Amino acid sequence: MLLRQTILYLPAQLVGPIFQFIAVVAWTHYLSPEGMGIFALVTATQELAYTATLFWFTLYTVRYHDIAGDAQARRTFLDSETAVILSSALASVALVLGLKFTVETQWSGSLVLAGIAYITSRAVVSHLGDRARTEHDTFTYSALQTVWPVLGLGLGLLFVRLWGASAAAVLWGYSAAQIISISIALMRMEIGLHPFNVSRSIVGHALRYGVPLVGGGIFIWIANNGLRFIVEHFEGAVAVGLITVGWALGLRAANFASMLVTAAAFPLAVKRARESGMAEGQLQLERNGVLLLIVLLPATVGLWLVAGPFVTLVVAEPFREMTKAVLPMALLAGTLRGFRVHFGEQVYLLREQPMIPLYNDLLDAVLSLLGCGLGLWWGGLPGSVTGVAVAAFVSMVVTLGYGWHWYRFALPLTDGLKAVGATAVMAFAVSRLTVDPTVFSIGFAALIGAIVYALAITALYPQGVRQILDVMRRRGAVRVEET
Repeated sequence: MLLRQTILYLPAQLVGPIFQFIAVVAWTHYLSPEGMGIFALVTATQELAYTATLFWFTLYTVRYHDIAGDAQARRTFLDSETAVILSSALASVALVLGLKFTVETQWSGSLVLAGIAYITSRAVVSHLGDRARTEHDTFTYSALQTVWPVLGLGLGLLFVRLWGASAAAVLWGYSAAQIISISIALMRMEIGLHPFNVSRSIVGHALRYGVPLVGGGIFIWIANNGLRFIVEHFEGAVAVGLITVGWALGLRAANFASMLVTAAAFPLAVKRARESGMAEGQLQLERNGVLLLIVLLPATVGLWLVAGPFVTLVVAEPFREMTKAVLPMALLAGTLRGFRVHFGEQVYLLREQPMIPLYNDLLDAVLSLLGCGLGLWWGGLPGSVTGVAVAAFVSMVVTLGYGWHWYRFALPLTDGLKAVGATAVMAFAVSRLTVDPTVFSIGFAALIGAIVYALAITALYPQGVRQILDVMRRRGAVRVEET
């Protein structure tokens, strides 16, 4: 079931993150370091705005929204959802205005309005995407995940050409694309038309369940983005722009690998727990973790091995040396944090113990700020990223340790060793190659790594590979019948 659901969601999990990854590189060729820094700070503020104002209701939606419920309950939920989204948009405006008064740069009216449009529309895209996933609406989820990053990059490039290279032009491009994405989704999804009919019961339940996790989300945001604001405070927006490329590439690469397999994972575990009991739900989470590690580990190691030539090839010269310096540790930090959030914390959410992830996320945030500050003092900008990576490792160990202590929740040792072994074989094969900063050389190294890893995994998991092939074969047969 997990393999089938993962394959169904695969296009959305590939296209969107790939274009976000491309965008990080593309904007280095158009924006100055200061412009890149402002763009990075606005996008970081968007993540905070969504987490602080809407994420709590998204969490409630993923955990409790039942598309098969009665019609009246569904209408009540949709009206309440609309009310929460509108309230979130109003609150987000204040955060943009706060950014204007805390970051020293030339804040034009266009930049402020673009920031507001970007932040509010992005939050709606995120929430509706998670509702579509909960409702098992693969098409709508895929549209919400793919249209805005693809079209946003295209419109951003168009607006840069029309209005000149600036953070405002890029933000307007993404804002327009996000509004188009929402319009497409609303052609298929129901929405509440009476926000004043908001249900106090639903909002109250959502707050009780979601607020502790919102705290955790804010702490994760601090762990991921505190580095940018600390660097801005001590070194300025130009330094943020220089460090952002490597930091963003590392986090996005790790998140891309994680989301390949996690889009369908937690809802499936909830379904198993609801139908067969908590033990079955937890067992499903462990299976999810195995698949996560099988995808995440080789992706991280593979990019690490070709990081130098890759950066030389694609990143503009002003950002190149700093990106090479910080990308390896950014990859490590993103991988460790992704595994903790997408595997280690899931058992607490399944068992409705949201306070435990909150404490773990608080630890991660505090250690990340401390590590960033000490690293910046000790080793400059690269040292700040190393400090965050160390913090991510410590918080992951603590989260996994408590999961085992309380619930005997852990990744099966045999499967973990298989993933590490297959990755080691792949790494050895790629490390024997001479990789130059050319498309052919990097592509050849990636192809060799993928082939070697696929062969190793096939040898270790023959039954799992057969299941994947069966699912793909059945999907192909269905398409043939439909045509």
